[in-house]
Amino acid sequence: MTPVPPSAALRAPIPPLRRRALSRMGAALAVLALATGTAPAQAQTDYPNKPIRLVIPFPAGGSSDGIGRQIADKLGPLLRQSVVVENKGGAGGVIGADAVAKAAPDGYTLVLVDVFHTSIPIYTKKMPYDAVKDFTPVSLVGRSPAFWLATPGFAPRTAREALAHARAQPGKMTMAIAGTGSVVVDLFRARTGLQFVSVPYRGSSPALVDLMSGQVETMITTLASAGPHLKSGKLRALAVTGAQRNADFPDVPTFAELGVPGMDYEQWFGVMGPAKLPQPIVDKLAGAMAQVLQMPDVRERLVGMAMEVAPPGPQAMQRQVEDDEARWVRLAKELDIKPLD
Repeated sequence: MTPVPPSAALRAPIPPLRRRALSRMGAALAVLALATGTAPAQAQTDYPNKPIRLVIPFPAGGSSDGIGRQIADKLGPLLRQSVVVENKGGAGGVIGADAVAKAAPDGYTLVLVDVFHTSIPIYTKKMPYDAVKDFTPVSLVGRSPAFWLATPGFAPRTAREALAHARAQPGKMTMAIAGTGSVVVDLFRARTGLQFVSVPYRGSSPALVDLMSGQVETMITTLASAGPHLKSGKLRALAVTGAQRNADFPDVPTFAELGVPGMDYEQWFGVMGPAKLPQPIVDKLAGAMAQVLQMPDVRERLVGMAMEVAPPGPQAMQRQVEDDEARWVRLAKELDIKPLD
């Protein structure tokens, strides 16, 4: 038999049945390609089409929890979906934040972070994520100074007396620390030169309970956590961070007035998602957050916590996180803070 040249084989007519099969296969592949290319865009257009999870990386009852729940309550109607709060505390917020860093970047898993998000890395050698690169900023919420607080039974009645007391009896005064490492406490230690006993807690809520009962003598935290207890007289404020006195507590001096410069620490809260969150989803969430932060009852709550309502939007949040991270790295070098394994 004479072999058929390859060129002739290629020119041979395709049988009708095979032609129809190839045609159907081509059509199916075209539909699949179209569906694959448009699915992500369609998902972004429909967002959100199922409940959103807002992770609070601290135990229930603290300032993060209260702020997070109010945000969730307000975001839900604006987005026409439920926003479910999930408290996932532990390791100074690392466990909850890590769960969000590893979640799908689809806008259905968010986290409410605070200053611990940028300060905890200087205390932890093996961080499971990068506080900047592994998250997408959505919006800042608010900022607040911190107060040096005392239990009602603490013998010194003023900040000057407390500083003198601690200097006269090194290593005796106790101070509660909420979370794994507290940059404001290390800042206080460095700027005052005091020696005192640090007592760690899983969060601000259990620390405040022991502070009010006299189990520990002092603590540095924000009005977001301690405001109601200060106003009820269950705690006393000795001093406040920042450049000026707080309007709600005008008799409480700043650390600078006490001769302790450099105590310019502030607490802040903000919303973030996993890295690579699509821009249309970021824009939708940021727009909704901007509306939430304009609501009178939300602003009233934040002001009641001595919080300044922060500029909304992802850009402000990005700057806050990047600037804070750089600041705490500098502080760690200054104080020779060694991260733990």
